[in-house]
Amino acid sequence: MVQTNLLRLSMACLAMFHGVSKHKAERPLARQVFTVSQVNRYVKRVLEADALLAGVFIEGELSNFQAHSSGHLYFTLKDAGAAISGVMFKSHTYALNFDPQNGMKVIAFGQLSLYEKTGQYQLYAEIFEPAGVGGLQLAFRQLSEKLQKEGLFDEERKRPIPEFANTIAVITSPTGAAVHDIIRTIRGWNPAVKVVVVPAKVQGDGAASDLVQAIKDVNAWGGADVIILGRGGGSIEDLWAFNEEALARAIAASKIPIISAVGHETDFTISDFVADMRAATPTAAAVAAVYDHAQIAAYLKSLQAALNIGISLSIRDSLTNVKYWLEQLNRQAKARLAREWQNLAHYETLLEKVSPYAAFKRGYALVRSQNGGLITGANVLTHGQRLELSWADGTAVATIEDVQCGK
Repeated sequence: MVQTNLLRLSMACLAMFHGVSKHKAERPLARQVFTVSQVNRYVKRVLEADALLAGVFIEGELSNFQAHSSGHLYFTLKDAGAAISGVMFKSHTYALNFDPQNGMKVIAFGQLSLYEKTGQYQLYAEIFEPAGVGGLQLAFRQLSEKLQKEGLFDEERKRPIPEFANTIAVITSPTGAAVHDIIRTIRGWNPAVKVVVVPAKVQGDGAASDLVQAIKDVNAWGGADVIILGRGGGSIEDLWAFNEEALARAIAASKIPIISAVGHETDFTISDFVADMRAATPTAAAVAAVYDHAQIAAYLKSLQAALNIGISLSIRDSLTNVKYWLEQLNRQAKARLAREWQNLAHYETLLEKVSPYAAFKRGYALVRSQNGGLITGANVLTHGQRLELSWADGTAVATIEDVQCGK
């Protein structure tokens, strides 16, 4: 019926184009005959010139689905009252994150046009997505089974989280609550650890590709010991970027260990299963990534106490030869104390190296733009730009007079 109406509309347009009027013809005109190819070609142009039909979302039930050996997908979308044929060419199938099946309700996006050879109008689909939450859950299950079979969930392939991380890269939204929780927790546990926030979209169109690029950028940089990837809670639609196949493979390919911290404790995403560690919340991820400097100090004190107890016991057990044992104990005590003090000095040196105050003493300063963003290189500076310089004892405002990069 739809094709018949379109054909009638097209023929009417052709007649009008050639000056044929059905109602106001004053004298008979010579009949003009068109070939089938001409008619189909004209109808195709009419369809493709319609702005609405050039990019339309259509929801319906899949039927007659066929994955051709060429890589193209052929299908019919139908509802209770009508059906439309469609095709998705191989060049667009790479974006599918689920396996389409007959009877599945989907939303397809594409252009309506006419296949001239058969005169059949159809949808040339570019995007397929499951319709509704049930469809997302199906896509989640299908992709989970696929990646699990490939071994991306296996514990054997996962990398250990470093025990003493000096630099932690946090990939998340710079405006969300998660980034503030992570930074506050890390500073509370160990203020000497450096935190680098890598901004990325965590929701909506383009979020998955944004997260993938952020992981690649951190790996290319190579300055982080561990990556925290996450966001706050939300619905399955809100968290869907973390269920995309491209992100899962980027996590698996990362050379830097990744802690996934997506949503709340009850939320699970495919990123959680692929990551080297899954944290229930962003705060828990921060605790897992950083070492407690107070715990190290307590450990050193316990070593000293154990040493003192050992010396006392040795003296009580050596009454028969006090001088001999005192000399031995003193020698051992001095050696052990020297080692412990050496260890203590080593840790103090390590803590001093990662302390931002040590950098201030060496003449370094924190450079921020007027909106508070950190300036990490000369390539982002412009002439006349105002900057804020921060040291341990105060701040200053400067204006860029000249920028020279590449040195």
